[in-house]
Amino acid sequence: MTFPARVRAEQRASLSFEVGGTLTSVRAEIGDRVGRGAVVATLDSATYRFNAASADAQVVETRARLARARQEAERQRALFAEGATSETRLETADAEVNSLEALLDAGQAQAGSARETLSDTRLRAPFSGRVARRIVEPGTQVSPGQPVLELDGFGTEVVFSVPGTLRDRLATGQSVEVLRPGRDVPALAATITEISSRGSGPGAFEIVARVMAGEGTIEPGEVAEVRLSRDAGNEEPRPQSATYAIPLTAIMPTGPDRGEVWVVDTQTDKVSARTIRFEAASENRVTVTSGLKSGDVVVSKGAAFLQTGERVSLIGAGARRFAS
Repeated sequence: MTFPARVRAEQRASLSFEVGGTLTSVRAEIGDRVGRGAVVATLDSATYRFNAASADAQVVETRARLARARQEAERQRALFAEGATSETRLETADAEVNSLEALLDAGQAQAGSARETLSDTRLRAPFSGRVARRIVEPGTQVSPGQPVLELDGFGTEVVFSVPGTLRDRLATGQSVEVLRPGRDVPALAATITEISSRGSGPGAFEIVARVMAGEGTIEPGEVAEVRLSRDAGNEEPRPQSATYAIPLTAIMPTGPDRGEVWVVDTQTDKVSARTIRFEAASENRVTVTSGLKSGDVVVSKGAAFLQTGERVSLIGAGARRFAS
């Protein structure tokens, strides 16, 4: 059983700044490999540097005031012990120390936040990978959270859909094969990692499989198919109930899970209606569970305009006509 699949990076991220500003540089092009923590883009940091410097200066000033206040409090405490000052003055000195200590704590927190905000003007890769998309260019005014780059990790996975009756026979950790149509290359081994509990379409459930490390290269966005063994889920093979994937445009629905297709007699080139049953639709293709057999030729387009016994010709077969 083979199902169409889409290939994507196992780890994906849309990178954005936590602060806003003017984009001054983008240090990665599409396809570039970047390491975890590498700076991939920067913002104009002049304002943020000023704010950080101002916060640090405020901390220095508050620390100096606190040192003087502590000295005064100690002096008042000594005088009070000698009976040379009042208790009120001592309490006032201690209160000034307490107030400046609280002010210093707040100033240090503000300075730390300002330094962190300054650091946020440098966008870093959260993991090692390859740049998949470059969204904005230098000189653009960007807002916090606005995507700047899209990054794909190096691991790949495939996503495909299966009918509910087959989903119940699959399990995480089960092995599948990934095929690349049109390429004379060996199939890749993959392992099912996720099985959706919610349908992604009429009677279809999404399955995710991770391509095994060390296998051949397959890139996100490539065309692929996933092949499951006929005994998926440790059930006995049932060749008499083989399924076939045909274009959605070939079916004339007569019920929620049944319809008719035009089957071509290859000896006479005439069509006749055939009742079929189907289970799932995925990416404009339908999984037919009964009514068709291997070798049947089915009309894929224009089904609504045909009638029984009408003669058709196969596109791409027979003599070709060329414009003079």
